[in-house]
Amino acid sequence: MNLPQNVEFLISRLNAASHRADVVGGCVRDFLLGKEPNDYDITTDATPDEMREIFSDMRTVDTGIKHGTLTVICDSHPYEITTYRVDGEYTDNRHPDSVSFTRRVSDDLARRDFTVNAMCYNHTDGLTDLYFGREDLEKRIIRAVGDPMLRFSEDALRILRALRFAATLDFEIEENTSRAAIALSKNLSSVSSERILVEWRKLVAGKAAYRIIEKYKSIITLIIPSLEKLMLPDQEAFDSATPVIRELALFAQENSPAAAYASAMRALKSDNKSRDFGVTVLKNLDESIKNESELGILLSKIGEDHARGILMLQAVLKKGTLPTSAIDSLIKSGVCYKLSDLKLNGNDLLSLGIRGSEIGKTLSRLLHLVASGQVKNEKDELVASIKR
Repeated sequence: MNLPQNVEFLISRLNAASHRADVVGGCVRDFLLGKEPNDYDITTDATPDEMREIFSDMRTVDTGIKHGTLTVICDSHPYEITTYRVDGEYTDNRHPDSVSFTRRVSDDLARRDFTVNAMCYNHTDGLTDLYFGREDLEKRIIRAVGDPMLRFSEDALRILRALRFAATLDFEIEENTSRAAIALSKNLSSVSSERILVEWRKLVAGKAAYRIIEKYKSIITLIIPSLEKLMLPDQEAFDSATPVIRELALFAQENSPAAAYASAMRALKSDNKSRDFGVTVLKNLDESIKNESELGILLSKIGEDHARGILMLQAVLKKGTLPTSAIDSLIKSGVCYKLSDLKLNGNDLLSLGIRGSEIGKTLSRLLHLVASGQVKNEKDELVASIKR
């Protein structure tokens, strides 16, 4: 592997103090897949106290010192270095009750989730691959390290990680690992909503998301009970959609799609902005948008971003007739679809004797008339319309 200069420096510092150190996990996996790693995790036989002494001239942060992780700041960039460890009992199906440090890299790799993530590398020892992760990468499979029932019993989040890796890498989940994931999926109740949402969103964005969602419907409906039907649309349309639209497409065929989506996103503690976007799109999904006039009305009603979302979702569900380029054409033509576009404002209405809440109501009504082509966006025309 070609390691970044900072990573090589940190490893060489540990080596100079007679400690072994490797890059481990996702960066090794990505390198073997021909991808540029996003970040580099380092693992070592040095204890946290030994690491603090080795890097005493550098800024360090006790990120997860109880579990052996020290963050070292090198050229303003943080690098996590973790001591080889053995995990104790997992009584909550999520976190080890205790960890103990070890000098053997084999002990550390044995506790990891999947074979493709249980490889480490340094220039001296080369690739350490005790569980045939490289072979599984070539076979394009996700396989648990050791007994999958034990791996998933220890940490239920690994079940969703298996699905997510299979979706993002377009891999299959090895048969025994797959059976264990389904058998122990009830343990996902131990996983926080926030972690479920992160894995779910990555899964939905994966290139094999359709296949994985279809194959593991029982797990998906367990983590998102609002998806009672979980009917997938046409695969080609689904695959070509953005992750946000893919997610909405799964809810679109529920009895009350907007309510189902709102319920799911509240349970998963999604941010308000993305939740509100999805609810608005699903609420207006059945709007008739066959021509520019109807599109103009929709733009004035819910805005450009939501209107685009509706057209994209309708396309996935084979319900729409207009492409999103129709919005671009309409806006380029100068269509009035925002209150600020009106050639008349609140002060003008005050001069006409309109007061209080009637100002907002009148402006909204005028915007609808202009957007639908019933009135020209000219001040005289708008005033005449008000008087009428």
